[in-house]
Amino acid sequence: MRAVILSIFVVLLTTFALTAQEPTAITIDKISVIGQKRTRLAVIFRELPIKVGDTISLANLPKKIAEAERQLMNTNLFSKANITYKDWEGATQKVHLQVELLENWYIYPVPTFDLADRNFNVWWKEQNRSLQRVNIGLEVNHLNFTGWGDKIEVGFEYGYTRSYSGSYKIPYINKKQTLGLAAGLSYSRNREVNYATVDNKQEFYRDDARFLRRFYKFESSLTWRPAIYAMHTFGLEFHQEWIDPLIVQQYNPDYFGDNKNEISFFRLLYRFAYDFRDNRAYPWSGHIYGAELLKDGVGIFNDRSSLTLDVFGSKYWPVGERWSFGLVGGGKYSFIRQSQAYRYNRALGFGRSKLSGYELYLLDGLDAAYLRKSVRFNLWKGNITFGKWVFLESFRELPFHFNLSMSSDMGYANSPFNTQPNPLNNEFLWGGGIGIDLVFYYDFVLRLQYSANKIGDRGFFLDFELGI
Repeated sequence: MRAVILSIFVVLLTTFALTAQEPTAITIDKISVIGQKRTRLAVIFRELPIKVGDTISLANLPKKIAEAERQLMNTNLFSKANITYKDWEGATQKVHLQVELLENWYIYPVPTFDLADRNFNVWWKEQNRSLQRVNIGLEVNHLNFTGWGDKIEVGFEYGYTRSYSGSYKIPYINKKQTLGLAAGLSYSRNREVNYATVDNKQEFYRDDARFLRRFYKFESSLTWRPAIYAMHTFGLEFHQEWIDPLIVQQYNPDYFGDNKNEISFFRLLYRFAYDFRDNRAYPWSGHIYGAELLKDGVGIFNDRSSLTLDVFGSKYWPVGERWSFGLVGGGKYSFIRQSQAYRYNRALGFGRSKLSGYELYLLDGLDAAYLRKSVRFNLWKGNITFGKWVFLESFRELPFHFNLSMSSDMGYANSPFNTQPNPLNNEFLWGGGIGIDLVFYYDFVLRLQYSANKIGDRGFFLDFELGI
C-alpha cells in the first residue's frame, strides 16, 4: 500500500514539475500598427518576418523582433520603427505585438549640387575645384505616393550637364505583393567629353561654344520578390548617344567603335540580389549577394554587342557591441572576348568597384575583380532631439554614429586590348587606410579617410552617400 501511495505521489510531483516549467515558445495572436498615416497596412505586414499564427521560441523572439524592425527601416518609409509586447496571455502563451511607426516626410523638393566627376576627390584634387564642373538644379522626390511604397522622381540640372529626367516605381502591382514595375526617361547634353583614359586618369575635351554630347535613355523593369529578402529584376532599356564628329576624327576613333559618332542599342538585363543587412547604407551585420547579367545589342539596332556578368557579395560580423568586421567582393566578366568601345569599357573605379587609395584612378578592361576588408569600431553614438524647433516630426530626432574604420583593399583589371599607357591595368593592386565614418539619420554616411596605395600615393579622401 505504501508503495502505491509513493508511486502516486511521484507521478503527481512529476506532473506538477512539468506544468511548472517555463514556456519555451509563444504564438503570435495579433499584430497591430500605430503611427501609420499614409503607408498601407499591407505594405507594412509584407515586410514583417513575423506573421499572425506563427509559433516562435522564446530564445529566438528578440532576434525576430529586431529583424522585423530592421526590415521596416530598410524600406526608407519610416524614420522610427519599434515593436513591443502589448498583451501576453500567460495561460495560453499568446502574444499581441504592437508596431509603432514614424513615417518619413514623403515630398522632398531638393536643390541639387552635383559634381560632374566620378567622386569628390577627383573634382577637388584633379580638377582644382572648378565650378565649371558643377551641376545645379532641382529634384522632386515623392516617396510613398499612393501609400504602396511607390516613388516619383522628377528633376532637372544646369551647369556642366543639362539634364532632364523623370521616373516612377511601384513595388507591388499584384495581390500577393510579389510583382512590381518601374519606368524612367532621361535626356542630357554636355559641352565636355571624356574621350580617353591615359595613365589611368580621364582625358577631356571641352568647347564652351557648343554641345559635344547628347544622351537619351528609356528604361523599364519588372521586379519579382517571392520572399522578403530576395529580389529578381528583369529590365529593358533603350540607349541613344551622339558625340561631335571632332571627338572621333581627332581624339578617339574607338569612342563608340568603328569611327562612329552615334550609337543606338537595346539592353536586356537580369539582376538578382539577396539582401539581409541591418542597414543598407552602412551595414554593421548581415550579408548580401547577387549578380547582374547585361546583354547590349538586341533587336533592330546592331551598333553594339556585349554580354557581361557582374557578381557581388558582402558579409559583416559584429563582435560585441562596438566592433564590426566586413568583407566585400565582386567582379565582372565579359563573355564576348573582343575589343569594346571606350565608352563602355569600364572595369574598376565606378560604383561599387572602388578601391581605397585609388580614388583618383580609373581602370578600363573586359574583366575585373576586387576584395575589400574593413574593421570598424564605434566611438560614439547618440540621439539629438530638436523638439518643436523642427516643424517636421520625422526630423525632430537625429540619430548618429561616429565610427573609426580601417580598410585593406585589393583588385585587378584585365585589359587585353589596352591601347593607351595605363600602367595600373593588368596589375595586382593593393590599397588601404584609416578614417572616420559619420552616419546620420540612418542612411546618410560621410567618410573621411587617409589612404595609401602600392604606387606610393598618400592623402586624405572624402566620400559620402545619401539614401533618399
